[in-house]
Amino acid sequence: MKIHYYMLCYRFEALVASHLEPEAFGLYMSVGTQKNTRGNVLFFEIDPDLQSDYFRLDDIQERCVPHKDGSPKRSKYISIYRVLEHLDLSSFGKLYLTTADGRVMHLEAADYDITAEEPAPHLYQELCPVSPMVVSRLAPGAFVKFMTDPSHPVSIPRLFFADMLLEIDKTGHLAGNLPYSDPIHIVDCVREVKTAPGNKQTKTVSRNPQIHGFFRTIRRGFFLGDQTGMKFYSFPDRRSLEVDYSKWWRSATESMVS
Repeated sequence: MKIHYYMLCYRFEALVASHLEPEAFGLYMSVGTQKNTRGNVLFFEIDPDLQSDYFRLDDIQERCVPHKDGSPKRSKYISIYRVLEHLDLSSFGKLYLTTADGRVMHLEAADYDITAEEPAPHLYQELCPVSPMVVSRLAPGAFVKFMTDPSHPVSIPRLFFADMLLEIDKTGHLAGNLPYSDPIHIVDCVREVKTAPGNKQTKTVSRNPQIHGFFRTIRRGFFLGDQTGMKFYSFPDRRSLEVDYSKWWRSATESMVS
């Protein structure tokens, strides 16, 4: 059986080998195992020809084998620590978004027009290898460079994060349709970033946020990058979600599980 490599990248990171195709793997990870009883699953498809001096891959054909009854090996964990930074950026393929009841949608890496970036404060949900929610005056490309700059006192080698909806009305309140747990605090963070001196680029909203209806809060999409480059996974617009991905979107909007 063909071996696929997947990188789990939501709330924890892991490199996994599996005989399952991506959609079947997403279904299994969300509802087919007791290890993840309820919740969304995000994972990347990794180059099947992956070569690495860091990960133990030389004997993966012997370790990832079908069960005695001939059924496929659903998951064989290769690594559960410092995975994101030890994969070449070029090895990351499609990003798969799986809802709590096993509906799977994939996103392709797309070009990102840096010249179209907006200067206003942005709301980001960091996903891997760290997970705070932050408000930043930096647009995605600059945010990646800032967070992964080794010359800063605190930095990370690479970052995967989501660009989140941030709609503030004329009265200064967060839009009521956004399912964030502490909207007043988010508005306060936006105000602080706007009025702070120029050297304050980000403000932490929550160190470990719980976002009900997470997929309903995605704005432009997901970003993966470091000092060498960035990949952008564009999230479909509302019309496409309702027409082309209607079953996935219905599952994503009806579930309040994060």
